[in-house]
Amino acid sequence: MLKNWIMVALRNLLRHKLYTSINVLGLAAGLAAALLITVFVRHELSYNSLFTDADKTLRVVRTEYLPGRPPATHAAMSMPTAAALKQEFSEIETVVRFGRTREIVRRGDESLYVSFHAVDVDYLRLFDWPFLSGDPRTALSQPNSTVLTQALATKIFGAQEAVGRTVTLIDGRTLTVTGVIQDPPSNVTDEVEALVSIATPLPFLERQRENWGSNWLHIYLRLAPGADVERLKTDLKGFMARVRPSANPQDDGGYRAELSLQPLLDIRTHPLPGGIGTSMAVITGLIALAVLIMAIAAINFVNLATARATMRAREVALRKTLGAPRRLIILQFLGESLLLTLLAGLLAMAVVELGLDPFQSALGIKMDPAFHAMGLLGAITLGLSVLLGLLGGLYPAFVLSGFRPAQVLRSNKSAGVGGGRLRAALVVAQFAVAIGLTVGTLVVLQQTRYASSQELGFDKENVVLLRGFEYEAARSKLETFKTRLLADPAVVSVAGAPWAPSDPSERTSTYGVITGDRNETMTVRTEPVDFGYFETLGATMLAGRSFDKARGADEAKFVPEGSRLEGRAAATIISATAVQQFGWGSPAEAIGRTINFPQDEGDITLQVVGVVTDLQYKSARNSTVATIYHAEPSEARVLMVRIRPGDVSATLNRIDSLWREMVPDVPARRHFLDERVELLYADDIRQGKLFAAFAGLAVIIACLGLFGLASFTAERRTKEIGIRKVLGASVLQLVRLLVWQFSRPVLIANLIAWPVAWYGLNRWLQGFAYRVDLDPLLFLAAGLGAMVIAWATVAGHAARVAVEKPVKALRYE
Repeated sequence: MLKNWIMVALRNLLRHKLYTSINVLGLAAGLAAALLITVFVRHELSYNSLFTDADKTLRVVRTEYLPGRPPATHAAMSMPTAAALKQEFSEIETVVRFGRTREIVRRGDESLYVSFHAVDVDYLRLFDWPFLSGDPRTALSQPNSTVLTQALATKIFGAQEAVGRTVTLIDGRTLTVTGVIQDPPSNVTDEVEALVSIATPLPFLERQRENWGSNWLHIYLRLAPGADVERLKTDLKGFMARVRPSANPQDDGGYRAELSLQPLLDIRTHPLPGGIGTSMAVITGLIALAVLIMAIAAINFVNLATARATMRAREVALRKTLGAPRRLIILQFLGESLLLTLLAGLLAMAVVELGLDPFQSALGIKMDPAFHAMGLLGAITLGLSVLLGLLGGLYPAFVLSGFRPAQVLRSNKSAGVGGGRLRAALVVAQFAVAIGLTVGTLVVLQQTRYASSQELGFDKENVVLLRGFEYEAARSKLETFKTRLLADPAVVSVAGAPWAPSDPSERTSTYGVITGDRNETMTVRTEPVDFGYFETLGATMLAGRSFDKARGADEAKFVPEGSRLEGRAAATIISATAVQQFGWGSPAEAIGRTINFPQDEGDITLQVVGVVTDLQYKSARNSTVATIYHAEPSEARVLMVRIRPGDVSATLNRIDSLWREMVPDVPARRHFLDERVELLYADDIRQGKLFAAFAGLAVIIACLGLFGLASFTAERRTKEIGIRKVLGASVLQLVRLLVWQFSRPVLIANLIAWPVAWYGLNRWLQGFAYRVDLDPLLFLAAGLGAMVIAWATVAGHAARVAVEKPVKALRYE
């Protein structure tokens, strides 16, 4: 009997090639999309699960409150904070620090950058990286010890055993390799290249050990058994004010910082503002998208199956007349349904296998092979195929098996099955989803394009960033390097700064500002910059002038460490937002005003000599903030070089050659500013691509179903069309009749999709400080597009049937 069922099922599928093709293609597309989303979501949800007891590890998070600015949450902490936490709270069992310091390692005659992460001795207890050699219990117990990844060990030492050998830094210091770990998998938030004991006296670490104001590392902790977590969370809020008195609002210009805890397993799915990750909202949206795409494919299946029931009424009637019980008929049609979905599943597996690499490339991600192993994907596909086959086939099977033989055979026709309203409802649901996804995709792409092209306050094009001046070998030659660069006719201007726009770094300082008749203490963003900084960035001065190297008074006098000099003065430039925050009226009115800048070496009186337009240092999710600029060329760690458009490649080659000539021991690190700015929107662009691709797929699947349904509808109404033609109906009238039948569900779908999409997109846009307005024309365009697609899909079938000779139509059946 099973063999007979399979033969009958295959015969039916082969006889109706259009029906089979549409169903298999639609289901395969839906399954492939669901599989790709499943792989991606599974990868995102697995972050940091590599580590034993990862669910017990917490990261310390700092939220800063500054007047005139929304609260800002960061994971960066200062070095002294860890010891203070351990001393203050008995609930904490283990505290470890994890901070990156980029060092230059010598390898024979070459040099290379290595990202060392300075960690405490207990770090490997919380993060048990798989060791290939060495003892994790003692690997980082001594200063000047380092643990390398397998890739780095091979890069430095080749095939030789790394443990016991030494790594030489640019300053001659040596680190002893005490362990080699496996290369980090793709699903960890803190990727490591090398670990170094935080007790190692590296110059950068020595400067930071007691510096409460430099927040640059992460702090992780594990609580003692039975710890009162809620009490700890409450006490952490006032911790900074207790251990660091200068963090008091009264003494620090309204600045206040509170600490909180974030589970290690939540870091990827609950990223902090500006952090890398895929939020749970996006993951939930992707899961919903996969379900909707599968639902659209299933709706196609149900629609076409119930429509085809009109063609199989006599077959079922004859089977029942010959004694076939309803149970076996149900099983037969369920078998056909499962056969279709299993065929679609096989095709979906092939699509996923071929499309996984392009999928990862488009999103800019790389997932380990374990997440897309064919065995796992095969099991998921089989489960989804069976589930879809059963859910999609149950209703058609029960409808088909419920025919009354006498009624069908007496009427001498294949019609008689209902389901017209159900099919109309399902078409409405399909297009409501497709229209909603289309609108959402258009708005996401529009917002991403707007955010990445908004007015930044500077010209990001043709600016080269040169990094490496934090090393003495390069810093000592900075001025000469700038002079040599300016001698190149392709170089327009050059300026340095501690960081470039789009870098995550930020410095805030406390100032005394006279607002009205009051002298207020304010904490404001501070940018120490080089002469020519604004000219190089192409920023617009709203009033006054820029810093001038020829005016010696623009730069504050240098005071040796430990000394104090009263009465110092310097020039300052402030941003447009600072003028508003200080209550100084217009930019022109701010010129000549003074600001007091308290310093341990002696206060500095800053005179405002210029007001510059607001510069957007972060993404459009953050509003611009009040900023005070100082002329401090000695702070330069990044060099910005504006070059002329044209032969950019030749200009870059000359810059690289100059670097190799003047700073041979420091490897060049070169970027374009516009590329760095675009990275701020990488997550939004990735999400836009995801939703655009899958929304487009949903529309295609919906149109496939509509195409098949239109074909069956036109075929079923062949005799009606023949009679109408005999009675004088034109081809255009007949096409309009059939097109209108499918226009109504699409119109209703618009009325459902628009308000739902408006509500969801409005909430999403609230996360941006600078955002587009929801344009009703965009909704109309999506609805009209869906209508045009529906018309184009149906009109072909309608026209083909309408031009047939009436005699052929009247002979039908």
